[in-house]
Amino acid sequence: MQIGNFKFSVIELEFESVERDYKFYGSYYRGMLGRNLKRRFCVLRDMECKECPLNDKCLYMLSFEKYKDILFPPYIINRGERDHLRLTVVGSFCDFAEMYLQAFRNTLNVKEGGFYNPFYDTFSKSKVVVNSMGLNDIVFNDIDKLKLSLSFVRLKKNSQMIDCNEISLKHILNAIEKRIYLTNKYYGDAAKKVYLPDVEIDSKILECKYFQVKRYSNRKKREMRIPSVNIRMELFGELKKLYPYLYLASFLNIGTNASMGFGEINIMEAD
Repeated sequence: MQIGNFKFSVIELEFESVERDYKFYGSYYRGMLGRNLKRRFCVLRDMECKECPLNDKCLYMLSFEKYKDILFPPYIINRGERDHLRLTVVGSFCDFAEMYLQAFRNTLNVKEGGFYNPFYDTFSKSKVVVNSMGLNDIVFNDIDKLKLSLSFVRLKKNSQMIDCNEISLKHILNAIEKRIYLTNKYYGDAAKKVYLPDVEIDSKILECKYFQVKRYSNRKKREMRIPSVNIRMELFGELKKLYPYLYLASFLNIGTNASMGFGEINIMEAD
């Protein structure tokens, strides 16, 4: 398989429910992470970040400002709920995974917090770092039918939004391939190729609907609404070779604003 060569570390947190009632919590937790990183690691608080002589070493700047040059941040919010959060850190930023975890502990009343190992489905208090290439060694059972649920996805073709009646499996697989490719390019071994296997797969859209996501912006201190799409679909065919890519994408998200929690992918067994 050509699935890239990059490290990633998955943080899991369970905490007392936050006093917010939103349909989407990704931006809320992203703002929390940035604010706490800045408070915790800033050593020159009276200086503007862009003028700081340490801004090339500051975890806040590297996580939230420097990445703007490539529009591809080193963290992805996979699951953001009222009492649960999963965040994936990629590449060399895995070295700082414990600091990311501590940044949330400073604000949330954490009941359980640690690191998830996606290859062994285990939870650890100590940092777990895995490599995308490890998916080559996992033996997946034969699978010929799956359900996918994609939430808060915004897919584009030729810079235009794709309507529900136009979305196909090809669009989604292209987005998965691009997301893995870019992660590998910026945070892994750019010399490693990434492409999905050529397999025979059929699909059926079960539901595609539009809805307004109510989210909260910590930076703007107000509620915001974003038009979004939810897609449920079934896949049939040679899924064993494709499954590792779907599984990896469930930690990386796809589409626009993936780091904030958009483009969430859930894989389910079909009936």
